[in-house]
Amino acid sequence: MTKLIDCTRCCVLQKQFRVLRKDFPDYWNKPVPASGNKNAPLMIVGLAPGKHGANRTGIPFTGDASGDLLFHTLQKLDLVDRVMITNAVKCMPVQNKPSMVEINNCQRHLKPEVLDHCERSQAAFLALGQVAHNALLKAFGYTLSHYPFAHGAQHKLSDHVSVVDSYHCSRYNTQTKRLTPTMFERVVAKAAITAGIS
Repeated sequence: MTKLIDCTRCCVLQKQFRVLRKDFPDYWNKPVPASGNKNAPLMIVGLAPGKHGANRTGIPFTGDASGDLLFHTLQKLDLVDRVMITNAVKCMPVQNKPSMVEINNCQRHLKPEVLDHCERSQAAFLALGQVAHNALLKAFGYTLSHYPFAHGAQHKLSDHVSVVDSYHCSRYNTQTKRLTPTMFERVVAKAAITAGIS
Protein backbone atom coordinates (compact mmCIF):
# COMPACT_ATOMS: atom_id res chain seq x y z
CA MET A 1 0.00 0.00 0.00
CA THR A 2 1.26 3.48 -0.90
CA LYS A 3 2.21 5.58 2.10
CA LEU A 4 -0.03 8.61 2.45
CA ILE A 5 2.78 11.11 2.03
CA ASP A 6 3.86 9.44 -1.24
CA CYS A 7 0.37 9.05 -2.72
CA THR A 8 -0.02 10.39 -6.27
CA ARG A 9 -3.28 8.70 -7.33
CA CYS A 10 -5.25 11.89 -8.02
CA CYS A 11 -3.75 13.51 -11.13
CA VAL A 12 -5.76 16.74 -10.79
CA LEU A 13 -4.57 17.24 -7.22
CA GLN A 14 -0.96 16.47 -8.13
CA LYS A 15 -1.16 19.13 -10.84
CA GLN A 16 -2.61 21.55 -8.30
CA PHE A 17 0.23 20.79 -5.86
CA ARG A 18 2.79 21.67 -8.53
CA VAL A 19 1.18 25.10 -8.90
CA LEU A 20 0.85 25.57 -5.14
CA ARG A 21 4.51 24.73 -4.57
CA LYS A 22 5.43 27.61 -6.90
CA ASP A 23 2.90 30.06 -5.46
CA PHE A 24 3.34 29.05 -1.81
CA PRO A 25 6.77 27.40 -1.46
CA ASP A 26 6.66 27.57 2.35
CA TYR A 27 3.38 25.63 2.58
CA TRP A 28 3.13 21.90 3.35
CA ASN A 29 1.52 21.22 -0.09
CA LYS A 30 1.28 17.44 0.38
CA PRO A 31 -1.27 14.94 1.70
CA VAL A 32 -2.05 15.78 5.33
CA PRO A 33 -1.78 12.93 7.87
CA ALA A 34 -3.95 12.51 10.97
CA SER A 35 -2.88 14.20 14.18
CA GLY A 36 -3.63 14.05 17.87
CA ASN A 37 -3.85 11.26 20.41
CA LYS A 38 -3.71 7.93 18.55
CA ASN A 39 -5.06 6.16 21.64
CA ALA A 40 -8.03 8.49 22.05
CA PRO A 41 -11.52 6.99 22.08
CA LEU A 42 -12.86 9.80 19.85
CA MET A 43 -11.80 10.34 16.25
CA ILE A 44 -12.93 13.51 14.47
CA VAL A 45 -13.22 13.22 10.69
CA GLY A 46 -13.44 16.36 8.57
CA LEU A 47 -13.71 16.99 4.85
CA ALA A 48 -10.27 17.93 3.52
CA PRO A 49 -7.36 20.33 4.12
CA GLY A 50 -8.04 24.01 3.48
CA LYS A 51 -5.74 25.97 1.18
CA HIS A 52 -4.38 28.32 3.84
CA GLY A 53 -5.14 25.99 6.75
CA ALA A 54 -3.96 22.38 6.87
CA ASN A 55 -2.46 22.60 3.39
CA ARG A 56 -0.19 25.30 4.80
CA THR A 57 0.57 23.75 8.19
CA GLY A 58 0.44 20.01 7.43
CA ILE A 59 -1.83 19.47 10.46
CA PRO A 60 -5.61 18.93 10.15
CA PHE A 61 -7.80 21.86 11.20
CA THR A 62 -5.03 24.33 11.90
CA GLY A 63 -4.58 27.80 10.48
CA ASP A 64 -8.12 28.61 9.37
CA ALA A 65 -11.58 29.50 10.70
CA SER A 66 -12.87 25.93 10.88
CA GLY A 67 -9.86 24.90 12.92
CA ASP A 68 -10.27 27.93 15.18
CA LEU A 69 -13.83 26.90 16.04
CA LEU A 70 -12.94 23.22 16.43
CA PHE A 71 -9.98 23.82 18.75
CA HIS A 72 -11.78 26.53 20.72
CA THR A 73 -14.56 24.02 21.35
CA LEU A 74 -12.15 21.21 22.22
CA GLN A 75 -10.34 23.50 24.66
CA LYS A 76 -13.59 24.58 26.27
CA LEU A 77 -14.59 20.93 26.78
CA ASP A 78 -11.06 19.87 27.86
CA LEU A 79 -10.76 17.48 24.91
CA VAL A 80 -7.70 18.77 23.01
CA ASP A 81 -5.46 15.90 24.14
CA ARG A 82 -8.23 13.30 24.04
CA VAL A 83 -9.07 13.19 20.33
CA MET A 84 -7.51 12.15 17.06
CA ILE A 85 -8.27 14.32 14.03
CA THR A 86 -8.19 13.38 10.36
CA ASN A 87 -9.94 14.12 7.06
CA ALA A 88 -11.92 12.01 4.61
CA VAL A 89 -9.81 13.50 1.80
CA LYS A 90 -6.13 13.97 2.60
CA CYS A 91 -5.22 16.55 -0.08
CA MET A 92 -6.67 19.98 -0.67
CA PRO A 93 -9.39 19.54 -3.32
CA VAL A 94 -9.95 22.00 -6.16
CA GLN A 95 -12.37 24.74 -5.00
CA ASN A 96 -12.76 22.81 -1.72
CA LYS A 97 -15.02 20.30 -3.50
CA PRO A 98 -13.53 16.80 -3.70
CA SER A 99 -14.72 14.59 -6.55
CA MET A 100 -16.08 11.11 -5.92
CA VAL A 101 -12.89 9.73 -7.47
CA GLU A 102 -10.78 11.64 -4.94
CA ILE A 103 -13.01 10.59 -2.03
CA ASN A 104 -12.83 6.96 -3.16
CA ASN A 105 -9.06 7.11 -3.72
CA CYS A 106 -8.60 8.32 -0.14
CA GLN A 107 -10.44 5.31 1.25
CA ARG A 108 -7.13 3.43 1.11
CA HIS A 109 -5.80 5.90 3.70
CA LEU A 110 -8.94 6.55 5.76
CA LYS A 111 -10.01 2.94 6.16
CA PRO A 112 -6.88 1.78 8.05
CA GLU A 113 -7.19 4.78 10.40
CA VAL A 114 -10.83 3.96 11.05
CA LEU A 115 -10.32 0.24 11.57
CA ASP A 116 -7.34 0.82 13.84
CA HIS A 117 -9.45 3.22 15.91
CA CYS A 118 -12.17 0.56 16.23
CA GLU A 119 -9.81 -1.78 18.05
CA ARG A 120 -10.53 0.18 21.24
CA SER A 121 -13.09 -1.14 23.69
CA GLN A 122 -15.15 2.01 23.10
CA ALA A 123 -14.71 3.84 19.80
CA ALA A 124 -16.62 6.90 18.64
CA PHE A 125 -16.39 9.07 15.55
CA LEU A 126 -17.51 12.64 15.02
CA ALA A 127 -18.24 13.17 11.32
CA LEU A 128 -18.00 16.82 10.31
CA GLY A 129 -20.28 17.06 7.29
CA GLN A 130 -21.94 14.58 4.98
CA VAL A 131 -18.82 13.78 2.97
CA ALA A 132 -17.04 12.66 6.14
CA HIS A 133 -20.14 10.76 7.28
CA ASN A 134 -20.41 8.89 3.97
CA ALA A 135 -16.67 8.19 3.83
CA LEU A 136 -16.79 6.69 7.34
CA LEU A 137 -19.72 4.42 6.51
CA LYS A 138 -18.02 3.34 3.31
CA ALA A 139 -14.86 2.50 5.26
CA PHE A 140 -17.00 0.26 7.47
CA GLY A 141 -18.80 -1.25 4.48
CA TYR A 142 -22.25 -0.04 5.57
CA THR A 143 -25.12 1.00 3.29
CA LEU A 144 -25.43 4.80 3.37
CA SER A 145 -29.23 4.82 3.20
CA HIS A 146 -29.42 2.86 6.46
CA TYR A 147 -27.61 5.63 8.34
CA PRO A 148 -28.76 9.04 7.00
CA PHE A 149 -26.71 12.12 7.83
CA ALA A 150 -28.31 14.68 10.11
CA HIS A 151 -26.78 17.21 12.47
CA GLY A 152 -26.75 15.74 15.97
CA ALA A 153 -27.66 12.24 14.79
CA GLN A 154 -26.01 9.30 16.52
CA HIS A 155 -25.57 5.97 14.71
CA LYS A 156 -24.66 2.84 16.65
CA LEU A 157 -22.74 0.67 14.22
CA SER A 158 -21.88 -2.09 16.71
CA ASP A 159 -21.78 -2.71 20.44
CA HIS A 160 -18.70 -0.52 20.79
CA VAL A 161 -18.64 1.72 17.69
CA SER A 162 -20.75 4.86 17.20
CA VAL A 163 -20.81 7.79 14.76
CA VAL A 164 -22.13 11.21 15.72
CA ASP A 165 -22.88 13.69 12.91
CA SER A 166 -22.34 17.43 12.80
CA TYR A 167 -22.54 20.09 10.17
CA HIS A 168 -18.99 20.99 9.18
CA CYS A 169 -17.53 23.82 11.24
CA SER A 170 -16.69 25.79 8.09
CA ARG A 171 -16.73 29.58 7.87
CA TYR A 172 -19.64 29.35 5.41
CA ASN A 173 -21.77 27.30 7.82
CA THR A 174 -21.04 29.57 10.77
CA GLN A 175 -21.53 32.81 8.82
CA THR A 176 -24.91 31.62 7.50
CA LYS A 177 -25.85 30.44 11.03
CA ARG A 178 -26.47 26.94 9.79
CA LEU A 179 -24.08 26.00 12.58
CA THR A 180 -23.65 28.16 15.66
CA PRO A 181 -20.86 27.77 18.23
CA THR A 182 -23.46 26.58 20.75
CA MET A 183 -24.79 23.95 18.35
CA PHE A 184 -21.27 22.79 17.66
CA GLU A 185 -20.31 22.62 21.32
CA ARG A 186 -23.36 20.48 22.06
CA VAL A 187 -22.60 17.98 19.31
CA VAL A 188 -18.91 17.71 20.24
CA ALA A 189 -19.92 17.13 23.86
CA LYS A 190 -22.36 14.45 22.70
CA ALA A 191 -19.61 12.72 20.74
CA ALA A 192 -17.32 12.87 23.78
CA ILE A 193 -19.98 11.26 26.00
CA THR A 194 -20.53 8.60 23.33
CA ALA A 195 -16.81 7.90 23.41
CA GLY A 196 -16.92 7.50 27.17
CA ILE A 197 -14.90 10.64 27.84
CA SER A 198 -16.10 12.17 31.10
